[in-house]
This record gives sequence, C-alpha cells and structure tokens, in this order.
Amino acid sequence: MSSLTTTQEKTRAQLIFQDGLAHFQQGRLKEADDLFYQAHQLDRNNVGALNLLGIRAYQKNEFSIALNFLNSANLLAPHSPHTLSNLSLVHIALSQFQEALNFCDLAIEQDSSVPEAHNNRGNALKGLKRNLEALDEYKKAIELRPNYSEALSNTGIVLLEEGMPDQAIPLLKQATLVNPDLAEAFNSLANALTDLGNYEDAFYNYERALQINPNYLDACLNFGNSLKKGKQYQGAIHCYEHALKIKPDHSQTFYLLGELYYDIGNPSVAKEHYAKSLVLDPQNIETAYGLAIAQIPKIYKNSNEINASRASFSKELDFLKTFTPTKDSLEITSKCIARHPFYLAYQEENNRELLTQFGKICTQQALPIQKSLGSIQGETQSGKKIRIGIVSKFFCDHPVWYAITKGWVNHLNTNQFELLLFNTGGTEDEETALAKLKVAHYFNCGKVLGPAAQQILDEHLDVILYPEIGMDTTSKALACLRLAPLQLASWGHPETTGLPNIDYFLSSELLEPLEAEKNYSEKLILLPNLGTHFDPPHVEITAPNFLELDIDETLPILLCAGSPSKYLPSYDSIFVEIAKRLGKCQFVFFSFDENLSVALQERLRKAFLEAQLNVDQFIRFIPFQKKEVFFGLMKKADIYLDTIGFSGFNTAMQALFCNLPVITIEGRWMRGRLASGILNQIGPSQLICKTEGAYINLAVEMIQNKDLLQSYKSAIAERKMGLFNDLIPIRALEDFLSHHTPKK
Repeated sequence: MSSLTTTQEKTRAQLIFQDGLAHFQQGRLKEADDLFYQAHQLDRNNVGALNLLGIRAYQKNEFSIALNFLNSANLLAPHSPHTLSNLSLVHIALSQFQEALNFCDLAIEQDSSVPEAHNNRGNALKGLKRNLEALDEYKKAIELRPNYSEALSNTGIVLLEEGMPDQAIPLLKQATLVNPDLAEAFNSLANALTDLGNYEDAFYNYERALQINPNYLDACLNFGNSLKKGKQYQGAIHCYEHALKIKPDHSQTFYLLGELYYDIGNPSVAKEHYAKSLVLDPQNIETAYGLAIAQIPKIYKNSNEINASRASFSKELDFLKTFTPTKDSLEITSKCIARHPFYLAYQEENNRELLTQFGKICTQQALPIQKSLGSIQGETQSGKKIRIGIVSKFFCDHPVWYAITKGWVNHLNTNQFELLLFNTGGTEDEETALAKLKVAHYFNCGKVLGPAAQQILDEHLDVILYPEIGMDTTSKALACLRLAPLQLASWGHPETTGLPNIDYFLSSELLEPLEAEKNYSEKLILLPNLGTHFDPPHVEITAPNFLELDIDETLPILLCAGSPSKYLPSYDSIFVEIAKRLGKCQFVFFSFDENLSVALQERLRKAFLEAQLNVDQFIRFIPFQKKEVFFGLMKKADIYLDTIGFSGFNTAMQALFCNLPVITIEGRWMRGRLASGILNQIGPSQLICKTEGAYINLAVEMIQNKDLLQSYKSAIAERKMGLFNDLIPIRALEDFLSHHTPKK
C-alpha cells in the first residue's frame, strides 16, 4: 500500500513540476517557485524540480542554495549534461572558473550536442583569461543553435575585450534582434559603440538595457562612462547618482563620481566621493591614486590653494606607499601607474621632491608587471646600428610631434640609427603616414600596458626615447618599466618625470636656468640652442570672422592663447592693470575646456569687478579655432601675452612666424622659460621681462606706441627663420646616443 502511495506522490509531484515549468517559461516566476517547491516536498528525488530550484536560486544570487539543489540532482543523476552544465553556471557566478570548466567538460563528455554546455564552457574559459579558446566554444554553441542569443552576445563581448569593436557590433546586434529582452547584449553593444565614438547610438542602447532591467548596475555605470566620454557631464552625473539608488554602498560608483568631478575641475567634490569610496573599500588602490591626484586642482580659485594642495598631496603619497602590489591585480596596477599628477607642473614650485616620491611609488607598484615580462637584451654589437624606439601617442598633428618628435624622425642619421616607432593607441593621420616612410618599423602597440610592453621588449631596443611623459597614460605606465638599457625623456611635458627608470632628461641650453640639474630626478642633458629641430609652419592662412567672434578689429587685440590651467590667480591683476592703463583693448582667450574656461572667466570677472571695471568690455573667450584661422588671428593681433610660470612653446613659435611680438617673463623653471628661450635665440630680447611690472609696462607701451610695435614686428620678420630647421641639436643628440648606448 505504501509503495502505491509513493508512486502516486511521484506522479503528482511530476505533474506539479510540469505546471511550474509552464509558469517559469511564461515568466510567472513566483508561481513557478511555489510549484517547484511543492513538487520537491512531495518527491525529494525529482531531478527536474531540483534543477529548476537550483536555477531559480542562481537567478536570485543565492549561490550556496543553488549548489545544494544542483549537487543533490547530480547525485541522483550523475550523468545528466544539463545538471552538470547548470553546476558550471553557479561556479562561474562565484568566479570559480576552473571548477566550472571541469563541470562543462563532464557535461560535454556526456553529450556534446548541448549548446548551453559549450556556452558555459566559453564563459569559464573567459574567466580564466583564455579568450581565444572561449571564442571557439561560443562558435560551437552557435553552430548547434544559430540564433543562440547568449552565445552571440558572449562572442561579441570577448571580441570587444580583445579590442575589436567593429567585429563585435554585428554579433551583438544579432543577439538583440533574436532576444529583444537580453539586456546584457544591449549594454555590450553600447560599450562597443562608445569605443568607436558613436555616442548617440550608444546612449540609445544603454537606455534599452535599462528599460529591460532598471536595476542593471553595470549598464547604468557604463552609460555614465559613455556620457562622460561624450562630454555630457551632467548626464553622466545623473547616471552615477541613479546607480547609487540601485546600490547605495557601491564603492566603484563613488570612485567614478570622484573621477568625473575632478575632470570637470571640481576637486573638492571629487575628494569627497573618493573618500566615500575608500571608506567602503579601504584596500582599493585605484581610488587611493585618484584621491592623491585630486589634491592638485586643475585651476585655482585663489593663490592660497597652491600650498594647501601640495601639503595634502604629500600626505596622500604617504598613504599610497602602504599599498603592496600583487600578481592578482596587474590590470588595476596598470591603470594606477598610468596616472600622473599632471597639473602639479602648473604651480610655480620645484616639484622634483614630490614627483620623485610619486615616481618611486609607481615604479614599485610596477614590479609585478616587470617580472611578468622577459629580460632586456638590447645591447648593441660593434658595427651594428643602434636600435632606438620612440614611444608616444602623438605621431600625428599634435604640439609634441611638431616641437620634438618630428625632428628626431626626420633627421636622426638612419645609417647610424635604426628607428622604431611605437604608437600607444593615438590618432593616425597624414603626419603618421609621413613618419612611417622615414623609419625602419612602425607599430601601433595599443593602449593596454602588458601587450604594449611585451611588444617593445621583443624588439630588443638599445634606447627608448619618450618625447613626453605625463600627457599620455600608456606612455607614462610604460616609463615605469625597464624596457631598454638606456631610457630618456624629453620636454613634451616640461617637467622632471620623477621615475627611477628614466636615465636622462633631454633639455636645452636656452631653456634651462643655472644649476638646472637640481630640478630633475634624471641626469640632465642640455642640447645646443633650443634642443630641437622645428619645421617652419605650412599653413594656408584664413582671416577670422571677427563679427562672429565678437572681436572689434578697431581696438587693440592682446592674444592670450594658453589653456586655463596656465593662468594662476596671482597674475590676474596683470590683465586688470593693463586694462586700466589702456582703457580700450581686448584680451582674447580660448575656450579649451568648458568647465575650466568658465572657472577662469569667473575668477577674472571677480578681479575686474574689484577694480571697478566691466570685464565684458575687455575679456573675450572665443571657441578653439582651426589652425589656418588661428594663424589669421595672430596676423591681425597686436601682441601675444605669454602665460607666466608655464610658458608656451609651439604657440610662441607660431606667433613669431606670424611676426607677432611675444611678451614673456623668464621663469625659474624650464617650463616657465620656453618663450624666453626662443627669444634668446633670435631676439628681440627686450620682449623678455624680469618682473610683472615690466611685463605690464611693455604691453601698454607697445599698444600706445605704434612705431615701437612696428619696429618689433619688423625685427621679428628679419630674424624668425633662425628658429627653424636647426640641425645642431640633432647632431648633438646623435653624439650623445653614440657615446652612451651600452655596448657588448
């Protein structure tokens, strides 16, 4: 009688399970859960109920419960490929990828025709960072089920991770067409579109992902990241704040808010969010780096902020020293060492000590990455060419290319040196095409540190030249490593790197003050003259539309072309005093960055208001102009006012080429002596001032005395070509490299 009852209960349990399965397939999950549980209570050995209870626990992120149900099912039916595949799903969710792979292998051994098992195996391999093998498994899954949306999506995700967004997009689009409710596919498609700069389409797909799943945290954060890249900052802030509603204690969201607020020039709010992130995750080194960098504002409200920022930066460096790098965090370490306190250079202080501390921290953090690479074998052999690698993001239409790198590429002796260029993921244009013709090898080694470093190391270089360190994150990270016996940096970012692995800093006799070696952690090399070969500009000059720019051609035009960060609060009074004494004139600034330009405008407005002057009568902020229009503006301007403390090199060269007088102050550090160095080479040296008062007096005198202004313009026109096509620094660099490259 009891046996008959047991059979009836099993039959009833199976019927209840089938009913639950129907509810499950129709999306009525609560009803399904109740029925699966009833079936399980009636028949503890119902493998179907155990499997579905396990899957539902997995879907609710109740992984230990899921394993209990699925392990019970596996004990009852140990050869079920579906149960084995389901077990792999849970282990993947727990990041136990090797265990997941083992269950997938068992499942496929039982039945190789189950597409889910191949898809799960692909996910396990992806978790083990075996992406190419993962692609093979996804391919098998799609062959078994051509419209398998998850496998299509996963293939696209891996292709995206491998830096192939073009190939990922068709697969991800197909996945969304097959399954319009697959939020993960919409999110990944949006990520791929963001990588290609197709922001509007990306935004649409993020919105679709969030419509499907309003609590999809990753999609919300990725949407914010995409909006930030598209410079829609308020939209990005809204996304991050929404993410905090989804998960209020999510440290990464606070970190991203810190990054965003620092980018838009609000360091005080940035520091608040970094601090909250660290409270939630005290061991997050990426946040610790962000907090340290955020101590240095991009633009200052007042002069008192400078000393305070230096003290707080030093304090955060002490905190950074407490972090120990591990092999398990190489990707995060790569991001951290790529960072640089770039805006420290805009302070008129000797930054050697602070940058040396920071450089040592970065290099120490980079040791596990260094150990993961091969050994250096870049010593020259007698009679062979010296192999020089130039590492930069800027083999293109960019100031660093024109000021420094182009001269090396075009004029280093190819009979003596073999040049190899390593582009760290930068733009390629006509200048890149010309560069390729001049060198032995050109590589676009990409932005990812590990592969880029290995590619450079594999070329067995004798020397690495970094035109700049600080402007490009990948180049900065690479400079933390030893990839050649001899490593040098130049002044594309005119400041010591502070990095122990940079042996020499290439500067010039005319750009440095006396005892300049005290300002550098590297050994300082002073090349002759300006230390560089600069081609004369080739520009078809176009007259600007002054009416559109709100510039009055009948009034004096004083050009102020520096980025907002170059204008320190202590020098705002210079513009006020010149305006007072001239009465009618126009200071023409440029809107490089909307948020930073607004901050500078407000600070100048306050300074003019305190002097009872209407700033709108004197200050013009105009959009960034195309090169030909900018040259046209320089042709029409009266004088160029160089930024004090952090001078301009390319702009000063361009201004003088246009016969535009450059008024400058010779600074204490190389970065404040770029324009004065240029003027010391050709004159007129009278344009180099020693004090702020002299700077003001000269600007006023030149505007008021047209004959004097014209005499300076004529003198510049006669002498300016002496700035260009100077091969003496190139020959000196060749001599240095020949004598200092290690030999076997």
